[in-house]
Amino acid sequence: MNQQPPFVPIAVTGIGMITTQGLTRSASWAGIRSGVETLRPWEPRGAGIPASLATVRVAQCPPPPCPKNIPLHLWRLLARTQQLACLCADEALRSAALPEKFSRQDAPAGCFLATSVCGMDQSEQYYAVYRRDRDRAPPAHMRRLQPHETLALLARRHHLAGPCYLNLTTCVGSAMAIGAACDAIHSGKIDLALAGGTEALCRLILTGFHSLRLLAADGCRPFDRNRPGITVGEGAAILVLESLEHAYRRGARPIGFIRGFAATCDAHHITKPDPGGVYAAAAITGALAAARLAPDQIDYVNAHGTGTRDNDAVEARVLQQVFRTATRPPPPVSSTKRLTGHTFAAAGAIEAAICLLALADGLLPPNSGLRDPDPACDLPLVRRPTAQAIETALSCNFAFGGNNTALVFSKTREAPATGATGESL
Repeated sequence: MNQQPPFVPIAVTGIGMITTQGLTRSASWAGIRSGVETLRPWEPRGAGIPASLATVRVAQCPPPPCPKNIPLHLWRLLARTQQLACLCADEALRSAALPEKFSRQDAPAGCFLATSVCGMDQSEQYYAVYRRDRDRAPPAHMRRLQPHETLALLARRHHLAGPCYLNLTTCVGSAMAIGAACDAIHSGKIDLALAGGTEALCRLILTGFHSLRLLAADGCRPFDRNRPGITVGEGAAILVLESLEHAYRRGARPIGFIRGFAATCDAHHITKPDPGGVYAAAAITGALAAARLAPDQIDYVNAHGTGTRDNDAVEARVLQQVFRTATRPPPPVSSTKRLTGHTFAAAGAIEAAICLLALADGLLPPNSGLRDPDPACDLPLVRRPTAQAIETALSCNFAFGGNNTALVFSKTREAPATGATGESL
């Protein structure tokens, strides 16, 4: 059996992020690190929602402003997923000190993206008009439904001549996109990539999870004894990934490093997690092995933590299993889903950004919404924002169909031989 080559650290030199907390990385991180809750009933554009869902609190982003280099009439034609992706890509490139448009003299840059909703918000607006007056329904809205529209927009807008990749595996989508970008860099196809995900609120998502009886009307409470379900959210995050040689050659200052990635699929059920969590644990241990780190070298875990009864219980068991043999107590754990909402295909990238910013700032974001910890979810949960020097972090994401991913990050190119000393939470 061939051995997998060691995972060479990938430099993260830029981050763009939009969440319900704000339209920039700094605004989003300020709200998340402080534990600010911004949930409120959804205010949809064009298509209404059933009265029974009118008071359900969601994580809605502020209205995205039109960039100066896009005509306003064109901006208004874009699906919200496209608008959020545009703003994130712009911020990511600026923070990485890269040009807005790559030239032919530049090495080809790739684009690796994930979305689930695609342009469903535009389609819902189309049908809302169609039901009233079919002759006035704008056909252009239907074009935005196609998943590739967002990917193509970024590639054209920034002259990205490298490989372009779109992932549609819902809640692990952008983590998979980041992993694919790392693979492309490791293989030598490219030295630089934009990687992330974008997702927008729509009626389909809200009513769909309501039909599954998984919505938390007043907001999710991950790992709580009385957790009621998920908080639906929207947002986007895009990372600039570079090979170490490329980043250092151009004098870039990395925000942090991707040290390992792994993905598995157990195909247990279309919506339910495998109670045994064997493949979820395999994703985590696979990412640690790729990073050449032991469990006791992880200083913080950003859990998937959706707030549903089954998912949180399985994830807690998996984390207990992975860290059971560690030579020190398990690392602090938090789910940030109540602060961002569950952003589905964008969740992996948003939570990757949170891990990287937590490493850079030395601050653990809180497991917001926790009132009465579930004794069955016996984890060292971060109850409040906690200043703590950390060198490594793990991000877990799990999705419908039995998909599991894990990403490992470090503050510096080489992780410490042993984990940082934990402080009381």
